[in-house]
Amino acid sequence: PGDKIPSERDLAKQFKTGRNSVREALRILENESIVEVKTGRGVFVAQNSELDSIYLKLIKVNYMELMDTKMILENAVIEYAIKKASPAQLQKLEAYLSAMELEASQGVFDHKNDHYFHRSLLEIRNNKMVLEIVLNLIKALDKYADVLDNADSIWLNTVPYHRDMFEAIKNDDKKAAFDAYDQIYNIDIIALNTARDVT
Repeated sequence: PGDKIPSERDLAKQFKTGRNSVREALRILENESIVEVKTGRGVFVAQNSELDSIYLKLIKVNYMELMDTKMILENAVIEYAIKKASPAQLQKLEAYLSAMELEASQGVFDHKNDHYFHRSLLEIRNNKMVLEIVLNLIKALDKYADVLDNADSIWLNTVPYHRDMFEAIKNDDKKAAFDAYDQIYNIDIIALNTARDVT
């Protein structure tokens, strides 16, 4: 408590995010009395706080921003897939989904086929820019795995919702597809809440 924390510029570099995101995170931390801003001197750990709390709060704010951006883009892709997915594209999606389900039946979350599933869904949109943006968001989110405890066991719960989302896309049911995606998103947030300090 009382220690000065790094500058906005240094924090932005450390967390690979923009200074506006850091500024917003610091505002939230100040509102929660985790840090105090001393005009002309900088930002300091509040006397009733711990540095670990600051580290975790910054991680969570950044993770949520990435998740929200990914959700907006993937929802647009899901809506497009409902209208335009070909039988061959649906077959490819289901192949990756079936592989995920097989691993899940053994208690294993299959990261590789999960990535292939989401990539194949994105490829239906046939928009290279959206594909690259979302894949980069997924890559950035994967970097947080080191601070999530038992996330794989939590992510296992997303597999049935991947099936629900696929069936809804196949059956032209936009509401059901979005509902299933929302369930996956909510489970990701539960995983985020396992974040621990690794400093």
